Amino acid sequence: MEVLIKNATNCEIFTTLFQHMKLFTENLNVHFHEDRVFIQGMDNAHVSVFEINLPKDWFDEYSIDTQTTIGINTIMLFKVLNTHDKTHSIQLKLESSDSDKLEIHLLSENTNVVNLHYAIPLIDIDNELMSIPETEYQGEISFPSYTFSTLIDQMKLFGETFNIICNEEKIQMISESVDCGKMYVDIPIDDLNSYAIEEDETLDLSFSISHLKNICLYNKIAKDIDIYLKRDFPIKLVYNLNGTNAYANFYLAPKIDD
Repeated sequence: MEVLIKNATNCEIFTTLFQHMKLFTENLNVHFHEDRVFIQGMDNAHVSVFEINLPKDWFDEYSIDTQTTIGINTIMLFKVLNTHDKTHSIQLKLESSDSDKLEIHLLSENTNVVNLHYAIPLIDIDNELMSIPETEYQGEISFPSYTFSTLIDQMKLFGETFNIICNEEKIQMISESVDCGKMYVDIPIDDLNSYAIEEDETLDLSFSISHLKNICLYNKIAKDIDIYLKRDFPIKLVYNLNGTNAYANFYLAPKIDD
């Protein structure tokens, strides 16, 4: 197995994907298929799930002889990737399917930048992929990812629950607590990238702000974030990653009133 990322934007995205992964899970499996890399994981509280899909043409070179799954420590992998210079390419190599170490080479054509070489141990992780069914959502919102991330940061100052109310006329986001008071924001629909909701529908949904904040830490990997809503279903948040069918999806279970 050997894959190579030369594109500077994709190198930055690949590194950032693992930067905050420890907030969800410390160890995970990475699945190298003949046509894509796929990663799925769940946070320790079992309220959020993430899926990362990188098709083979997202990489500059992609050579997979047989489908391979490797278990890695996300903290160690990020420590390695975080040493890359902006001129470095990222190369991942596995000598054979039963290798116990992943080779990572950070390579630069700039003679002033040193090439860096690593071998990190692989770990056995016994878990099965979850099947997430296709869902018809009642509401869909596309936001600039930095704007949404900033709102979540501000709302976290006022409570631990993010409440969103939306219909054909308005979108309102609310956070409040007895001790800190209340913050609410009316989102101008015309300022959104796109917005759609079922006719005559009003959604009133609540989610954990702390978990949303963790998801929003990924705002640098994509200019926009697409948000999908349905009553009594997890919220789905999507970052599209600089390529066709390259994405990071996050699912967060709703808060249920006692």
